[in-house]
Amino acid sequence: MDQIDAVQEPELLHRKRIRRVALACIPCRSRKVKCDATQPACHRCRSDEKICEYQKSRRGGRPRKQKLISSNLITGQHPRLEDSPQWIGTTINSRNGSVTHSPDGTTDSQDLTSQSEQLGSQLTKSQTDHLLTQYYTYFHNAHSCVLPRWSLEAHTSIEPAVSEYLIPVLLYIGSIFVHCVDSKPLAEAAARAIEAGRGHQGLPSPYFAQALMLYSIPVYWSNETLKGRKLLDEAIHTAFALGMHRKGFAAQYGLGDPVLEESWRRTWWQMHITDVHVSGSMHTFEGLSSKYPITTELPCEESQYESGDIPTPNSLQQYENREFSDLEFSSFAQLIGFTQGITRVLLNASLDDIGGAQTLCANADTMMTAWCSLLPPSKKSLLGENGSVDEVLFKAMIVMQTCVVELHRRLSSLLYSPIESASSCAPPPPPSANDTIKEEAHIHTAKILCATEKLNTLLTLPTRFATHTPFNICMIANMTIAQLSACRYIFQEPRLSAEREKIRLNMGVLKMLGEFWPAGKREYKAVGIIARTILGLREEEVRVPPDVEEAVMIKQHPLKTTHTPLISPPQPILH
Repeated sequence: MDQIDAVQEPELLHRKRIRRVALACIPCRSRKVKCDATQPACHRCRSDEKICEYQKSRRGGRPRKQKLISSNLITGQHPRLEDSPQWIGTTINSRNGSVTHSPDGTTDSQDLTSQSEQLGSQLTKSQTDHLLTQYYTYFHNAHSCVLPRWSLEAHTSIEPAVSEYLIPVLLYIGSIFVHCVDSKPLAEAAARAIEAGRGHQGLPSPYFAQALMLYSIPVYWSNETLKGRKLLDEAIHTAFALGMHRKGFAAQYGLGDPVLEESWRRTWWQMHITDVHVSGSMHTFEGLSSKYPITTELPCEESQYESGDIPTPNSLQQYENREFSDLEFSSFAQLIGFTQGITRVLLNASLDDIGGAQTLCANADTMMTAWCSLLPPSKKSLLGENGSVDEVLFKAMIVMQTCVVELHRRLSSLLYSPIESASSCAPPPPPSANDTIKEEAHIHTAKILCATEKLNTLLTLPTRFATHTPFNICMIANMTIAQLSACRYIFQEPRLSAEREKIRLNMGVLKMLGEFWPAGKREYKAVGIIARTILGLREEEVRVPPDVEEAVMIKQHPLKTTHTPLISPPQPILH
């Protein structure tokens, strides 16, 4: 007998035994557990704080799909979290956005039972809390800058900008990870919140800059690449206007709260890292966040941030001289250090000739090896004592392996095929064919194969793929393409079969990420098309949906091989 039943009175238990419940909510059905069918939410879902939904009856006509959206968000009103009456008992007309409240806080029954064209739904405080939980579970750890949950709720009651700008964006991102919630109206509400922030008189709120930066990420990975880049640029310009890149900013806007001060430091650095990641994904390497000298201090450990026990922050200058001190830096600080180091290497690179490419690879290898060698013992393993994965260091490690592959492939034996352009993540092809295999090609090839091996190790760690940053999509896609070339031109059995399994793992991760991010679904299909061409699979060996085949027009890319510069000089933004 479960815990819920154990607290029932004996008479109620007797009635439950003799009463058969023909109806069960969708969450209970999926988990194959007992449901008491209480509406609007069963006891089990209320206890587990889950969204409780019931399948509509198929009798009496075509069922209406309910969409769980917040009426206040739809109408542009963003109440505080604890203001539950404003969030509960609200019905939205999906056609005109009108709102209906009933005096007792319940929805008008006509809106829920009508067979007209109106689609009504409601988002309770419990459901709002659930969407925020999804944000903190699946997105926060890899982009940790928003206040910890307990601190966010405290600041919501004293700072209106939290509800006005930030909460709508967090709810939208949280809804991406809930399949029973329609993200579209929440995305529209987030966009309206951003637009409202733009209309603010005087200096913008730091919460607006934070919300704008976070909003740019799902937009970018929803196949709106140029829009996402522009939103991020706007966030960076806003941060510069506020002085967020300066040391004194955190104290100036921190309200005497060390946790809020840490949040502002993290917001700037998350903006900087996102800027570098977007630039890398678009192969431009012309990020804006390094335009001015940065004096913002470095973030602390994630556990310290979540607990509110904030130590005295270290400076970037201290990190740059870490080889001469005994200071230990947080995982976030290590990611920042790696990002700054590889950015310096790429910005000073010359790719006009083979000599320039060799120098670039040598400088990058030196920087990355030095970074790894200076990691303290506590950072050598990505797994903590409790078995959890350090998401921040995971990001740093996968970026490193991607850099190795992209930088060294131009000088390796892994030949390039024009079909690779089917991937939006793939770098531009070389300006001219170079069919000469370099004398040291085997060294560069070995480094690439070692990097792809380490990618396999990262992807087999005991972690949920959905919690990783969506920026992994392009990194995994590009490394998989290099592995495909190795399978075509390097590997023989039995190694070939083992490498094909690794490619299957990569494709599986892309497919899983595609369940949440449209760009992941796009890359999964594109890499599949590239694989079929590079591996020379016959039509009868794989059945391809016609729409996928037509999307990239595979027949327009005849198979030929050249060398590719996987890191190219700065290009204009074309996406």
